[in-house]
Amino acid sequence: MSDKYVFQNAKIKHMESKLITSQSVQRLIDCTSASDAFKVLLEMGFGSGLAVEPGDFDLVFAHEEAGLVELLKEFNVDRALDAFLVEYDYLNLKSAFKAYATKTAFEPTLEGIYSVDEMKNLIEGVEPERLSKEIKKAVNELLELERAEKLSPRIIDVVIDKAMFEESRALAKKSGDLAKKYFVKKIDYLNISAFLRVKKLSLPLDFFETGFIEGGTLAKDIFASAFDSIEKFKENTKSTEYREIVENVADSLNIVALEVSIDNDLLKMFRDEYNDMFSIAPIVNYYLTRRTEIKLTKLIVAGIKNHVDPAIIRERMREIYA
Repeated sequence: MSDKYVFQNAKIKHMESKLITSQSVQRLIDCTSASDAFKVLLEMGFGSGLAVEPGDFDLVFAHEEAGLVELLKEFNVDRALDAFLVEYDYLNLKSAFKAYATKTAFEPTLEGIYSVDEMKNLIEGVEPERLSKEIKKAVNELLELERAEKLSPRIIDVVIDKAMFEESRALAKKSGDLAKKYFVKKIDYLNISAFLRVKKLSLPLDFFETGFIEGGTLAKDIFASAFDSIEKFKENTKSTEYREIVENVADSLNIVALEVSIDNDLLKMFRDEYNDMFSIAPIVNYYLTRRTEIKLTKLIVAGIKNHVDPAIIRERMREIYA
């Protein structure tokens, strides 16, 4: 048993005491104006140490997101957290390639384990020194599609998402069994969500199959053989760990309820192990919980700005509290 994560996990335990409470969330939901919401957000600890103008929500949220990514990098002992950081690189790769394809300005976001410049250079034909084989393969495939005039924003997303999960699963080998299971489960959930979205929108099977991500436990045939029957899909997933979630949303095709259930289940994976001080579980649990907090507060603020019924906001809220 290694003690290499004990120091980081001890710091995480202290930081957990500063996570927002359900009472704070309720105060934010109860705000009737953006100015009130901004005050409550600052009182909740968002934007701490930041010189910010009243109402500058974007700056506050960007500050929190950047701080969270820097925390992962700081605690990334033996690169065990690379699998979680690389998602940011692929978001940048999507933006960079779309900007390249449309000849528009590229606006980078947060860097994970690779630099934005390295990816831009690859797209522009300069061979990088250390970008992964998954990134290189995705870019080469997209450049071929561009030359064949078969490129679209969706194809860019599909090709890059497949590469991202291929690399995430490879990097998770350094992260432990729980992280490996997390990424496999995430793939399954993305495929379930994509299948039900396609059904809701009455799109053809090949639309789903084009975006299907390999690497999960649910084979493509589980979806394809049930494309004309939701009852068949429920039957196909009856013996899997996804039975309950599928049963709850398949008939109604309630995508909001599906997304909430998925987020809750993925959060629970690391929450159940967050007392294991000898693994990355406490770090990842904090990271995922804090990221969900940021997503949640963004949702609430957007609702307040647009005068959305608080009941609709609550419907979309994730269960971030133990």
